[in-house]
Amino acid sequence: MKKNLVLIFCFLFISLVSIAGKFIMIPVDETNSLNSLFDNKDICIHYYCDDFVLASTENYNSHEMIVLDQNAFKDLGLYAIVYCNNDMKDDYIVESAENARVLFSGEEFLIMKLLSEDFMPAKNDGMVMISSKMKASLPKSLFDFPTITEQDDDILNYINEVSIERMMTIVQRLQDFQTRYYRKDSSFAAQDWIMAQYEELDLEVFLHDFPLNGSSDNVIAIQRGTEFPDEYVVCGCHYDSYCYTYSHNIAPGADDNATGVAGILETARILNQYDFRRSIIYCSFSAEEVGLVGSSYYAEKCADEDMNIVGYFNLDMTGYLTNGSDIHIDLIYPNSAQILADYYTNICDVYLPDVPVKKGTLLNGNSDHTSFNNNGYLGIFPFEDANAYSPYIHSIADTIGLSVNNTEQMKIFTQANIASVATLAAYNSEIPSLPFAAPVNCLAEFSGEDYYIIISWDAPQENTPLGYNVYREGVKINQQIISGLLYFEAVTDNEEYCYQVKAIYHNNNESEFSNISCAFVPTGIDDMNVKPVIYPNPANDKIYINGDYLNQQVDIYDINGKLMNSIRINSNITEINISDLPKGLYLINISNKFIGKFVKN
Repeated sequence: MKKNLVLIFCFLFISLVSIAGKFIMIPVDETNSLNSLFDNKDICIHYYCDDFVLASTENYNSHEMIVLDQNAFKDLGLYAIVYCNNDMKDDYIVESAENARVLFSGEEFLIMKLLSEDFMPAKNDGMVMISSKMKASLPKSLFDFPTITEQDDDILNYINEVSIERMMTIVQRLQDFQTRYYRKDSSFAAQDWIMAQYEELDLEVFLHDFPLNGSSDNVIAIQRGTEFPDEYVVCGCHYDSYCYTYSHNIAPGADDNATGVAGILETARILNQYDFRRSIIYCSFSAEEVGLVGSSYYAEKCADEDMNIVGYFNLDMTGYLTNGSDIHIDLIYPNSAQILADYYTNICDVYLPDVPVKKGTLLNGNSDHTSFNNNGYLGIFPFEDANAYSPYIHSIADTIGLSVNNTEQMKIFTQANIASVATLAAYNSEIPSLPFAAPVNCLAEFSGEDYYIIISWDAPQENTPLGYNVYREGVKINQQIISGLLYFEAVTDNEEYCYQVKAIYHNNNESEFSNISCAFVPTGIDDMNVKPVIYPNPANDKIYINGDYLNQQVDIYDINGKLMNSIRINSNITEINISDLPKGLYLINISNKFIGKFVKN
């Protein structure tokens, strides 16, 4: 797990890209969804999570944004999200005053601007580095993940091959390096040893170098797929270690993260014996403990090369369990990776039914899955108990016995990884035959209340797409794939706007255009139709719609266009129960026409 410490990054030259304007923080909420923020051309997002984005901008203005720095990426050109317990913030801020300036203080974290190469994060806490070169992205493509209902004999054979003795031999060997701190000679020795393990399996192996002064390299191994070699299922870990004391000369790193390395090597040993339709990549990253640096560069490389990565599965700390606790998996991921998390949970329910999987929250740390999520891929992080993980990490006591005290848990995490990777790599997804069916009933309507155009459409009947793209006069206007059946575009000019929609299928194949629909933006309020009344707004349990819509259908969509509820109107005042809806902003269509929105508290 990245609970990291930074020495000087020669990482600095990557920030030479000149970025004018301000460095800002924008909360993610019902009015600022991630999709709408990423589609906003006035901001460049460098980092995102479920709660906020960090971006640079010249023109964007909003009463909700927080200006962190008036001159984005000046001086050293680096910012850091430093995970820091609330009760130690004051002392840490004083200690760091010469080397960094606090821009924002949140719950268990700080956002800081680096002033000196001597900057160090809070003791025993984590960090994510942010440079101007980092351009975050939501998932670029969607995959038709399978739903598994019964066990497959091949998958059972794979997970039954897991050898805890072999894995513990790996953990012991890595612990015996004494330290794997990313700049130490022993980290290079560990790098070479890991590379030799992959080479013994006859995998394609290479060292991925990245511009961090004096760092050991990422070790990348590839098992080529037989039918879809350009589709990749990726699993990975970090092999570097860290100890706050002893100048990093003693940093055994048994749980953090020799256990993860053992799990990935065991996954490679078992799966390499068999053929799979898709390629599998096994990653061992360096410099995770100093800002997710190795994985960040590798994920960026994959994105730059437009690699089609179906999903990334992370292993980081799997060997510690508090005495008396039951084995379970805390699954950590952003909402943008929900579809991959659901798939992983489904796999565990089928193959490891006695092991609970629940969504976990890690307030004071991070790991390499974040690098993939911020580069447009889906990444998840199965983790030991997030509320009681090993107290020995980043110390000389992170050793077998104290910090790695439950080998059965290690085995289970590895089995879950193998089953998830193998099922996805072998999955024979159904690809619709050409031509790919197009959406129908495209409809564009002007919303006078908020001065935007709502584009809606119906899904094709012939086959099921993975998502949609919206085009205005032949030019695609959405940056992220749309999963629902609605899209919103803010407009300013009084003119006609015409739209069409394309469906997206496997391998990002697009359908033909839907029908064209145009909306005219009027010059005055007199040109607009009077809308029905939605009240109360905001609401808690119920809303009412007042208008002449008897026997018509009401559809409620979330801000991402997902249909949440449908009812039939049976009187002039319609009562709708919204108690089951999550908090957020919702849009209402009546007979496929937008009539208003409401906020659920």
